[in-house]
Amino acid sequence: MLLQLINTALLGTDKIGFDEKLLPESIRIIVEKMSDTDKEARFLKTAALLAFYEESGQKPKRFVGEFPIENQHNNAVVSPQKFAAILNEILEMPYNLRNDLLALWLDKLIEREQVCTAKSTVSLLILAESLPKKFHSKIIKVLSKKGLDLLTFKTSITLKELASEEQIWKEGKLAERRELFIELRNEHPQKALSLLETTWKEESLNDKRAFIETIKTTFQLSDVAFLESIIPEFTFKIKERKTQREIRVIIKGLLMGIVDTDTYIYTTKALEIYFNHEKAKGIMGWAGKKNIVISLSNDDDSFMNISMMESEYGFEVSPDIAIFTTNQHYWLACFLEYLPFDFWINHLEKDLEATVEYFISSPFKVKLSGKEVSFFLNAIIKNALLYKNIALAKVLFKITTLQDQRLLLGLLPKSEQEQYIISTKQLTSLQVLEACFANWNGTWSVGFSDKILKETYTILIEQNTFIPEQLAIFMVKHLHPSAISFLQNAKVYPIVSANPYYRNHWEKHFVDAIMKAMEIKQKIYS
Repeated sequence: MLLQLINTALLGTDKIGFDEKLLPESIRIIVEKMSDTDKEARFLKTAALLAFYEESGQKPKRFVGEFPIENQHNNAVVSPQKFAAILNEILEMPYNLRNDLLALWLDKLIEREQVCTAKSTVSLLILAESLPKKFHSKIIKVLSKKGLDLLTFKTSITLKELASEEQIWKEGKLAERRELFIELRNEHPQKALSLLETTWKEESLNDKRAFIETIKTTFQLSDVAFLESIIPEFTFKIKERKTQREIRVIIKGLLMGIVDTDTYIYTTKALEIYFNHEKAKGIMGWAGKKNIVISLSNDDDSFMNISMMESEYGFEVSPDIAIFTTNQHYWLACFLEYLPFDFWINHLEKDLEATVEYFISSPFKVKLSGKEVSFFLNAIIKNALLYKNIALAKVLFKITTLQDQRLLLGLLPKSEQEQYIISTKQLTSLQVLEACFANWNGTWSVGFSDKILKETYTILIEQNTFIPEQLAIFMVKHLHPSAISFLQNAKVYPIVSANPYYRNHWEKHFVDAIMKAMEIKQKIYS
């Protein structure tokens, strides 16, 4: 068809006719209704229709015109050449250290309300091809008007980064809208919720789950009214989708954490029947002392039954019978995860440590691979994380494995995180350092900075054991400035006798790289 169209255009309609029967049906119907008697006019209209038909549904071509730019002027203050020159030093740094330094440099430009020089503009636009998308909005904010004009020739970065929050929310992809939602939750929580409410009815079920999961990780009291208003939407249905149930679990779980909600009141009232007095053992028993214990039936009762748990809370039956020998134990674990831990402390009339001890002891244990394991411990860990309960986390640290402790590390104050890392001898563990400092921009204490450098030196030079250079990323971001003296001494007095491979690794990826990075940071802040 296209070949005949081209031939007709080249030779003319007088010499060769165009067979309209070859056209797609929807186009042919329109052409057949044309009243044109002039063959040339009819052909040109047909060709135009076919061109639009072929392009319909395709991704639009990149815009190469001029964008309307706000807050960007030709007379914007350009950064001093001295500061601009720092960018060249940053670009010469190893890849794993470069991005953090670049982010600091861009943030400082934005803080000063300055734009970068023409030379820096070219460097940034070339670099943008390999940078994470989170850098795009920063780069756009430091470009001059001419720099912004150059963006029309780039494919990796666009001016949509300058779009308003309302535009992003209305037209952005789920990932972009979710990123905006999280950002607003930290600074303007009510605005984030207001945006979500404007489009909630039109959101797909999967997108609704994504936003509800985000609310769970950033939950605050102002969310309660919204969550209560959407509960009817996720009422149990006989043939409901799994996503429907999963959303109900999150909503009811969050509402269980607020003591004046109907969900909390109803749930705690229903659970009270399971707290009973039991005669204490040993001397306390002889003295007539009674303990409060939780007594569960092995069968369904008026509250803990399959129908109630699924319809009211979205809880399934026990997913792992090797751990939870009854459904009732599994459902109790769910309530342990979501209800504030003070509820359990008050009803068992024990202190925090004794309450934890009660839940991880017999009869709430099962044998797995020959070892006795508490089937409530994981739920208590999740409770500490959900409520950011530092006191509970500290109790759990005494009884959990290193793997579980990594989950809880983020709850501890930074000074206690440092002490934990030192005491457990995990100064060079990337997993532990990431759990503590991945989203933190502060500075380590002098003592911790000194210890982590010396430990790295000992392992590489004295023990001849490899340490990945990724550890240097944490050092660059968090080392106390006084630690530079240790590196300077290592530079002045090189370890000639050490294994050449480990000596070179230490000097290249730690001494030289960290000293240079800290020098650049000092220039940025000065």
